[in-house]
Amino acid sequence: MHELRAGDIFAGYRIERVLGVGGMGSVYAARHPRLPRLVAVKLLHSAYSADPVFRGRFEREADLAGRLDHPNIVTIHDRGSEDGRLWIAMQYVAGGDAETALRAGPLAPPRALHIARSTADALDFAHTAGLLHRDVKPANILLSESAGAGAERVLLTDFGIAKAVDEGTALTRTGTVVATLRYAAPEQLDGRPAGARSDQYSLACTLFHLLAERPPFTATNAGALIGAHLMHPVPRISEIVASMPAAVDAVFARALAKDPEHRFASCAEMVAAASAALTTESAAAHGPLGLFVPGGPTPPVDHLARGLQPTSAVEAATGSAGHRGFGVDNRAVFGTASAARARRGNVAWWAAGALGVVTLIAIPAVVLMSRGAGGSGAVPTSTTVAATTTTVDTWAAARPTIALFPDLLPASPDSEGYRGLRCSFATKSPEAVWDTGFDCTDREGLRLQVMAHKDPGTVERFVATLPAGPTQQPRSRYGRPLTVHSFNGSTGPWLLVRFDAAPYSTVLLQVYWKGHTHQEMIDQWLSTAPL
Repeated sequence: MHELRAGDIFAGYRIERVLGVGGMGSVYAARHPRLPRLVAVKLLHSAYSADPVFRGRFEREADLAGRLDHPNIVTIHDRGSEDGRLWIAMQYVAGGDAETALRAGPLAPPRALHIARSTADALDFAHTAGLLHRDVKPANILLSESAGAGAERVLLTDFGIAKAVDEGTALTRTGTVVATLRYAAPEQLDGRPAGARSDQYSLACTLFHLLAERPPFTATNAGALIGAHLMHPVPRISEIVASMPAAVDAVFARALAKDPEHRFASCAEMVAAASAALTTESAAAHGPLGLFVPGGPTPPVDHLARGLQPTSAVEAATGSAGHRGFGVDNRAVFGTASAARARRGNVAWWAAGALGVVTLIAIPAVVLMSRGAGGSGAVPTSTTVAATTTTVDTWAAARPTIALFPDLLPASPDSEGYRGLRCSFATKSPEAVWDTGFDCTDREGLRLQVMAHKDPGTVERFVATLPAGPTQQPRSRYGRPLTVHSFNGSTGPWLLVRFDAAPYSTVLLQVYWKGHTHQEMIDQWLSTAPL
């Protein structure tokens, strides 16, 4: 696996042991040929060394990085080529790295902030010198054990290497994304120019990881992870770590903005804002650093995918009859016909038949997407409006809701979500109380409705109309606070699940699982569902 062994002489250095291996190459602890000290020798993979364009870029970037003289940047001593292989000799740091430190669990906020602050100083210094890092991540942040307790030294490594690779032709030919995807800024993934605020984004992802023991965006494959960076709203760390004050959410929302212009002016400013938020239980809507908090003025942040706002495909007419579903009986819940009409469209709208197609009574025009009986994919349903037949694919309107629950809902009509969940999606008329909704069934027979509303106030008003009943306030698998209402409908027990924090507070879930009690649904599905 490693090309060099203990005792080998390479470029004049005597190899002592392997320090690590990564995407760029292997790193060895080596004895300096003339000085009584250890150095770290990084031998780059042959795929890079064989590329003449990369070699030229690497040499230029290594020269620039070698001029960086900062206490939080690993010093480059030398670089060269040996038997056609590129290598670089760097300062040896006795200790580990931030990724290794995470194996023991999330870091205490003071330590995480110390690491982030030192790294921010290194990045801002390099940016002033005209050099980007482009691969900021815990594994590239070294932690020195030589200093005493409470004075841990932090050094950022791999300056110049990432930039040289990022701009090399090898990247173009192979399609390799060099920056570790969990920490890569959106502009690094969609072809926009990277800048200093791209490193800030990566540092914010790293700080999030140090505090929460997971990066802000996770996925099981590269495509989904790229989509998360480009489209998904910034998760609230206060919903993941109960001890985190809500003010920290605003810091990450700004530092992880999809548009670089909406981020902080510098890495140090971002860490200072995080430090202030972590040391106070509350923050003003606009503090000295111009932060925003939930409930304050609307932040300049793309919380959802750019250009993917839900819209109504057609101006559908609304009928006067209510919708009977698995949980809500209009007469039992609402009591009067006038109340039912006032709230039509927000009661359960379960499918008739195995396909999960929404049954619409006296609604002449609704654009509906459903899967065919053979499961072959999405089939647009033709709808007649004023004697005109229109075929519209409305699945695109579902993207904002999918972005909120990427691990729960399927990404397309012919794919599956959590536990084999298959869904149909319908967009109703603007007069309906809920705007868009899913009608889903999983492989265990559990039936789920996901209804997205215009704003949390609409949800509040609807929930206020429901009869009193038992409620619980658990946290989801991802730590989000929930309020769960238990009801008994004409078909049996069902749950209404609401989210207590934005942006999820615009969504209601209805859960029904034939043959299961309220508590069984909570214990066997809700507690494990990726919400």
